[in-house]
Amino acid sequence: MMDMERSELLEQIKKLKANYSEGNEYNVFPIEGMEHKIGVSKEGYPKFFVCTNDSGSSTQNTNLEILSVEYNMLCTFVDDIGIPLQKHYTIITLRSIDETLQSEFLDIVLMVLKRLPSIPSKREIALEVENLISIFSAMKCPPRKEIQGLWAELLVIERSLSPENLINAWHESPTSKYDFTLGRDKIEVKSTSSEVRKHHFSLDQLNPSVNSRLLIASVIVRESGQCETGLSILDLYDKICERVLSVDARLHLYQVIIETLGADNKKLTNVFFDYVEASDKLKFFDFNDIPGINKDSIMRGVSKIGFDSDLTGIVDVQDSDSSFNVIDSPLFSSLFNI
Repeated sequence: MMDMERSELLEQIKKLKANYSEGNEYNVFPIEGMEHKIGVSKEGYPKFFVCTNDSGSSTQNTNLEILSVEYNMLCTFVDDIGIPLQKHYTIITLRSIDETLQSEFLDIVLMVLKRLPSIPSKREIALEVENLISIFSAMKCPPRKEIQGLWAELLVIERSLSPENLINAWHESPTSKYDFTLGRDKIEVKSTSSEVRKHHFSLDQLNPSVNSRLLIASVIVRESGQCETGLSILDLYDKICERVLSVDARLHLYQVIIETLGADNKKLTNVFFDYVEASDKLKFFDFNDIPGINKDSIMRGVSKIGFDSDLTGIVDVQDSDSSFNVIDSPLFSSLFNI
């Protein structure tokens, strides 16, 4: 969902709140192309009314601090000409008036609905609700990575020839050894705000298994104000989604972003970095060319070794002087052509 669509939906929710009726009645509007509807509570909490069939075993309601889910609710909706229509709905409510959280809630639930049958069963909805709980629970956890590093990883995805392939190879956990893995091929993204292209590595990162191939993506990242070239995490997400059709890939992308930001989720929209400079200075290096430490030379019992390596003067694998071959790698050839 792009910015204009988000703002329109949030405005619709505000209008519904302004016209709220007391009692058990809700003002709702339909989701285009679906049987489902969006409404709002008297507190201003957005609510999805997901039309479900009446099959399957009973499912217990979910009642969390930030999210509630009520299954198999028989609701009567009255259309514009006053005709009532009764159907069963699963009602998903975000218990927050924070616009950033509401925007994220709209994004995620709409993506979930797009990959479900037009009228899902309660069991199908319940399985997706588990993912929603995981995502929104993560918003209360400590951030797993500095926002600069996350922004750099998204830039690599956005600048690639095939962002969907990169998304599918992106780590399930921000604490993974490498940021992207596909078979024996790996990509580790490093960022710096310094003029010197110097990055910190763990010993293991520059000592992959014998048959692995590893590229180091190096990004120069400068914080910026909000402007045409100053992009936020959400801006990069939207640019990537313009080129990615798969709902599953989009949802995975969003889920990793939210789980990485954790309690820093407000930074999704209010921290900006210079997109043009970062794109111009994005480089890729063969790990074999990077100064490091041979793991075999480390005394037994020594662990958690880290060091800084200066990449100044190392040849970019995209340079004509490089002999690096990406042709037989689905991962590397998703980045660029050589």
